[in-house]
Amino acid sequence: MPGQGGLAGGLELRVLREDHGELILWYGDSAAGGAVDERKTLLRIFDSTADGVQVVDSAQRIVYCNRAAAELLDIDRDEVMGQLCYQMITSKDYLGQPFCRGDCPIIEATRHGRLVPSFDIQVRTADHRTVWLNVSVLAVEDPEGEGRLTVSLFRDITKRRRAEILAQETIEAVVRYEPVKDEAKECNDGPYPAPSPRLTRRELDVLQLLAAGTPVPVIARTLGIKGATVSNHIEHILGKLGVHSRLEAVVCAVKGGLV
Repeated sequence: MPGQGGLAGGLELRVLREDHGELILWYGDSAAGGAVDERKTLLRIFDSTADGVQVVDSAQRIVYCNRAAAELLDIDRDEVMGQLCYQMITSKDYLGQPFCRGDCPIIEATRHGRLVPSFDIQVRTADHRTVWLNVSVLAVEDPEGEGRLTVSLFRDITKRRRAEILAQETIEAVVRYEPVKDEAKECNDGPYPAPSPRLTRRELDVLQLLAAGTPVPVIARTLGIKGATVSNHIEHILGKLGVHSRLEAVVCAVKGGLV
């Protein structure tokens, strides 16, 4: 903001609670720079929305969580502030694969300015309930100059999702007795799938060869690269897919239509 000159050095991030109960981020004393005022004003926009709202910074640390989100996920807003989002929330996509993780597809899209369509995920709440959420994502520039903020707005669609699963199970039962056209069986996981990881062309090549049971030395010779490079590609693939072994990567890729 004009005339503010930025934040004074040596100030610490603190969380203050105002009379109305909303969490506000503040640096140092009340006279600190205008960038903090802008972020505080931005976050206040979500105070009264009925949707759950969680905001994370470029490092995936939670900087805002409104009351609706706290109630829906059964979390304490004071405790989650400043924590890594994927350590606070456990979620899965339609295929049952872990979704919330470091450098997830949403964070990657936000960092590169890509639009994210709304999607569904299954979340395990702190009180051990399983709920389905439909999530919309906004990417906004952080007024404090630390990259982009990822704003997730979500609502409970558990009833809708259970109805979709029941309908799919019914269709599958009917198909056992009366085969239907391939078009009718396409995309049977759900209407709003979570974004898939973005693999490079070379990573897809490696993944396809892994799926065919090709050993690393043969993959290296086939692609004309070193074995160490193949191993690096495999590590990147595991991280992007959120899995821990080559077998899990192949299963995930097959389920997700990557190979």
